[in-house]
Amino acid sequence: MSLTLKFALYTLLVCFAVLAGSSYVHYRVARQDLEQALGEKLEAIVRSASVAIDGTAHDSINEMADQEGEAFTRIRDHLRKVRDANHLGDLIYTMRREGEKMKFIVMTHDKPFIGHDYEIRPEMLPTLNKGMASRTGLYEDKNGHWISAYAPLLDQEGHISGLLEADYEVDTFLAQLKNKQMRTLGLGLVFSLIAAVLSFLVAKTLTRKIVYLTDLTEKISLGKMNTGIEVRGNDEIAKLGRALERMRESLKIASDLIE
Repeated sequence: MSLTLKFALYTLLVCFAVLAGSSYVHYRVARQDLEQALGEKLEAIVRSASVAIDGTAHDSINEMADQEGEAFTRIRDHLRKVRDANHLGDLIYTMRREGEKMKFIVMTHDKPFIGHDYEIRPEMLPTLNKGMASRTGLYEDKNGHWISAYAPLLDQEGHISGLLEADYEVDTFLAQLKNKQMRTLGLGLVFSLIAAVLSFLVAKTLTRKIVYLTDLTEKISLGKMNTGIEVRGNDEIAKLGRALERMRESLKIASDLIE
């Protein structure tokens, strides 16, 4: 491979590596910002919504038959107002801890599923054990990528009756971030190719001078010292050309003296 092609290839690789690295860092930062912004918003929603839920009434809901009761209806109507005001879809519901599982109690869905099991997530423990609002980072399950937030439900004596959970499904946001990253990488590749072409042209100009000096040096080594070396400019190659010209003149003088 010629020096010109090597120079262009190295330029392409370096430019693309820098752009790919910066694109990845930008994606990670954007993902973290998204996670923090959505998590904080979701936590604020459940904090404010949980205050209006009567934990004592929540304790009275235990089975599917209770979906017609006043407690279930009142809490569900409140959750639907919160859902609609914050564009949450049906991703807001209450749960109660029973043993090593969580049980769904009240939900906004048209078809309730009171008593269905749910695994306890570690992020729920501050809410269940200490009555503190908490939230998850971005996590993945079989249904997609999510961010969840939790707030405690307190009964009239201040005991923890359960928790209120709200979720954001973030697959759409992540897809947008990935598409943006791919566009950035595509543009980066285009600019890298442009940089490689420019470096190829620059390298070709330099190597043309190097080839010229190499040919004359070979002629000098064969005793052909009548052709002068002319390289214009003030760069290192021009300085090398002038040094070779002085060497040629010195060798010619020495050769003439010997003759």
